[in-house]
Amino acid sequence: MATSLRTYGEWALVTGASAGIGSVFARRLATQGINVALVARRADRLQALADELTRTAGVQARVIPEDLEREGVVERITERVADLPIAILVNNAGFSMHGRFDRVPREKILGMVRVNCLAVAGLTHAFLPAMRTRGRGAVIIVSSAAAYQPLGYAATYAATKAFDLMLGEALWAENRGNGVDVLVLSPGPVDTEFQTVAGEVPHPGASPESVVDIAFAALGKKPSVVAGTLNKVRAWSVRLGPRAQIARLAMGVMRGVVPEAMR
Repeated sequence: MATSLRTYGEWALVTGASAGIGSVFARRLATQGINVALVARRADRLQALADELTRTAGVQARVIPEDLEREGVVERITERVADLPIAILVNNAGFSMHGRFDRVPREKILGMVRVNCLAVAGLTHAFLPAMRTRGRGAVIIVSSAAAYQPLGYAATYAATKAFDLMLGEALWAENRGNGVDVLVLSPGPVDTEFQTVAGEVPHPGASPESVVDIAFAALGKKPSVVAGTLNKVRAWSVRLGPRAQIARLAMGVMRGVVPEAMR
């Protein structure tokens, strides 16, 4: 892990902090002596994590129970941390519901866009200006290896993660040389509750700890990183083949993890 995260500042904000990758980000930041603002829907889990970090790492932790699908959520979050110099923003929250596009409920499709795209853009737009003014800061956007190809049976999810990938890499270019580091993190399958929420057939995944370590090792060195050697090979190889073929092959892979009723 990087040893200089404190050089960015004293406070971080992590979305989707109640479980999985988000909770690991929060713990890693706390072990570096960075205070954390924790955002997620489940207040009880956030409070338990906040109490743990305060007790074990001696940092301050602010609990912000918010659903990123809700209207006005960016404004409410920024109000709750208006007194804090947020120096590290981890846009981790995201979800999917896998299945054939017309079989996924419309509200789930729109919810993915709200959480995976609108909240990411809104929160980054809210906190980036102060980082630029201070001349230091970091923004981490959690995308996915799914962002690198059209993905049948996860069409909306892959599209939202492609948005995150393109947004983050563009912001990396815009902020080079001003003290603000931007990184897009693209994991493949991870051993979290994501698979259950997405309605996938359970399958092996990387540990969230290994994914977070990869992110911190890459922060400040490159615009984006794909977690896992095999995921890297897949992400870059899709750029070499015809789009129609890639779309068919990717959907074939997804067929194995999506229940028959949703195909």
